[in-house]
Amino acid sequence: MKSGRWITETGSSTYLSEAVAIWLRDLRGEFRTRYAVNSILMFAVTTLIAVSFSIGSFRIGDDEQPFLYAVLLWIILVFSALSGLSRSFVKEEEAGTMDVLKLSARPQAVFLGKLFFNLTLLGALELIIVPSFILLMNYEIKLPGLFTAMVVSGGIGLGGGTTIVAAMIAQASARGALFSVLSFPLLLPLMITAIKGCEKSAVGTNNPGWPEVRIAVAYSIVMIVMSLFLFPLIWEESMQ
Repeated sequence: MKSGRWITETGSSTYLSEAVAIWLRDLRGEFRTRYAVNSILMFAVTTLIAVSFSIGSFRIGDDEQPFLYAVLLWIILVFSALSGLSRSFVKEEEAGTMDVLKLSARPQAVFLGKLFFNLTLLGALELIIVPSFILLMNYEIKLPGLFTAMVVSGGIGLGGGTTIVAAMIAQASARGALFSVLSFPLLLPLMITAIKGCEKSAVGTNNPGWPEVRIAVAYSIVMIVMSLFLFPLIWEESMQ
């Protein structure tokens, strides 16, 4: 009951304060176990090193390089996220704290808290992997503003999609496989958009309004808003 008391003792009835309490509690737990961080970073670093050595042995034309590097970057980011973000709700089920969490916070606050936690992990992943990828692959970015906006907006959409899927598969038996199977089709439109945006940032195609960034932002907003509406149904179903 310690985690439940900790959430309740925040003393505020707002959704945001409850979400922040859950986010901080998950961060403290992750600092102790480092399960998700180790899973994500190990997969990402291993894949990045393998890709850098493999691609280094091939000659890639200047016309093909921006697209290929954008594809590889987002494959690393998406599949690294899939390797560790599935545990955002699974760890509650395994630790037996699911019922305490349901009594301590409202469903939307729980979703937001888990979303903040996943976005924190994704932010750390991108801060480490993206600069490393650029250095190792000699990835030339001609429009760094577009590239940064694309990585940030794509990361937010990735966090929103994986968080709601993690809630759906929390009580399933084959969680790992099911998480990837459900997440990939949901994230595919975002991946295609992010790849196109990163390709344009490397080529130097500066379309007015950054359409790919706007699509990624719209995807993130729709995904998070729809998840806030759907999550209470998923949350109540898991209580039965």
